[in-house]
Amino acid sequence: MSKPPAKRAAKRKAEDAIASAMDASNAARNAPNALLASLDLSSSISSRNIADALLTLLPEGTTKQHPSAKKLAKAFPLVIAELDNRSNILARKSESEGQSAQIAFRFQLTEGVGKQGEGDPEPEQFTTIQFPEETFVGILKFLNGRELVNTVSLVCKSWLVTSRIPSLWTKLDDSCGLTNKSRKLNMTTFLKLLARPQFAFLKRIMMPHHSLQLSKTSISKMAKLLPHLETFEMGSTWSTGPKLKDEHIVAIAENFTKLNAIINIEMWHISNTGITNMAQAMGGKLLDLRINGSIYYLADSALSAIASSCPNLKTFQYKLSWGYSAAKDYLSGRGIVNLCARCRHLETLVLKDARNLTKEHCEEILTMIKEGDEDFALRKIDLQGYPFSVKEHPLRVVDKETL
Repeated sequence: MSKPPAKRAAKRKAEDAIASAMDASNAARNAPNALLASLDLSSSISSRNIADALLTLLPEGTTKQHPSAKKLAKAFPLVIAELDNRSNILARKSESEGQSAQIAFRFQLTEGVGKQGEGDPEPEQFTTIQFPEETFVGILKFLNGRELVNTVSLVCKSWLVTSRIPSLWTKLDDSCGLTNKSRKLNMTTFLKLLARPQFAFLKRIMMPHHSLQLSKTSISKMAKLLPHLETFEMGSTWSTGPKLKDEHIVAIAENFTKLNAIINIEMWHISNTGITNMAQAMGGKLLDLRINGSIYYLADSALSAIASSCPNLKTFQYKLSWGYSAAKDYLSGRGIVNLCARCRHLETLVLKDARNLTKEHCEEILTMIKEGDEDFALRKIDLQGYPFSVKEHPLRVVDKETL
């Protein structure tokens, strides 16, 4: 027995109402997805608009402690990791394509000129010269790291690959753009940078300024990444940069097996004990040592340890970073004379504001060199902040008033 028409109409009406309600629910559920899909990041849309669209995915009134909010927060590192992965894939692809491409230069021989009586110009003529890689690398060695990164690598894929050849990267310092002025570089990203194949034969590094603190662990990791490093420059001043301690300077001396130069040691937290232990760890390998007195001043005890432990020293520099305090100055002129006497390979001596050094001490050093003749390599004494100086060819002490 069929239902009355009135009942069938009521049933259809109820089914339509349920379907409408489900469609509305689905539409509300999909509204955030539709909003996200409609975002055009290439347009002028602001970060605030993107954030608002992402927040619509969360229930109203949600805080960052809510499980849904935690899931959303965990998604951002995954996005960044995927973007980095895509960048690495693209870089490897570019390098692969660049390795298969030859390095060539295209030169214009003639300019297009019109023939007499004719309106059409002659076609321009070009010639292409192919360069061996070693020749091109020899040319690029005249450029610094900043020019390699910002100019050469942008020309084409083959130039990009060539600009990353390790033989071009024997040093990494501020001339390469390594400054960290933005303070975005931390030790983790710095170690990742050093792990790139292009830095495999790095011989000189200057630590960037600003918020990059070394530790014994990071020094050990750096030593493994840079087995050929010969010069370690602190790259910091008394006002900015990492303030190293005694244990750090000793770790540098112990971990870098081919190190022969330590430059810009700032005695902010580094004491004479640290200098002594560093000199003993370096031994005869140390050829270049440059120290800045600041909170601590260099003392005769540390200078004596340098003279006895580092007989092959070729360059020694000691300067005061700022000010002068006679109460902290335990470096005597006699200690400097003893350094010159014991380090006979010393070629350059630079002193600034080591005020216990007198004119008589300098004359004693020059007399010792003259009598020793070929036994002493010292040929340059640069004095800053003294009423006298040492002139060259031949070495002689001159009062500045007579200059």
